[in-house]
Amino acid sequence: MDSHILEELAQLKAEVARLKAKDDINMLMGRHTINHVAKNMRNTISFFALDEPDVSVEIGDRGVYRGRAAITTLFQDQFGSATLKGNLLFPFLTTGMIEVAGDGKTAKGTWRSPSVQAVMSEEGAEPIWLFGSYAIDFIKKGNDWKIWHFHWYRTIKCNHHKGWVEDQSWLFKGPLPNSPDIEPTTYHNPYTPDSIQDSIPGCPPPYTDYDGPSWQNTDQAEMWK
Repeated sequence: MDSHILEELAQLKAEVARLKAKDDINMLMGRHTINHVAKNMRNTISFFALDEPDVSVEIGDRGVYRGRAAITTLFQDQFGSATLKGNLLFPFLTTGMIEVAGDGKTAKGTWRSPSVQAVMSEEGAEPIWLFGSYAIDFIKKGNDWKIWHFHWYRTIKCNHHKGWVEDQSWLFKGPLPNSPDIEPTTYHNPYTPDSIQDSIPGCPPPYTDYDGPSWQNTDQAEMWK
């Protein structure tokens, strides 16, 4: 067969694999999002690459949970212990931006996510607006994609009636009670009347092989010079 035809076939095969990877990752994030309700939270760890020593989750200013034990504590013992009755978690995934590595072994993705919540307390349910973004590293394990480094950026969280300009009470909460040996938060810049907005996380640029998670906290203007 002509060498040019073979080259074109190889390129087409690589492009099909790249597109399939994007579809698989979108489905993974869809399953993660649909699963993100109080009664199913314990199952969330199945979406993560728990065999990777540096697998991590960072949520707002709660700190960085690194490793299988810490992530299990987060989703099973902390998030998984929430009151079921009256709680509502309803996040959306929008503006998905996925970049698959040239070698096909890893991928990077960013999504913006508006959501509505109802948080139960002794006083009853409080309606909440929660808007933010995901920046995530993915790694391929066999035929499946797994979440490797997960970062949720909280932009606003506020009482539905008061709004994000008036209500700042949910923005800076710090680590959850009884947290494991978590690492310090790497980035937290929610909206306040005094804050300056960054383009973080940005759209991941093309890359050949994995070069670390620093892209997650890099401003879009710096990433796409």
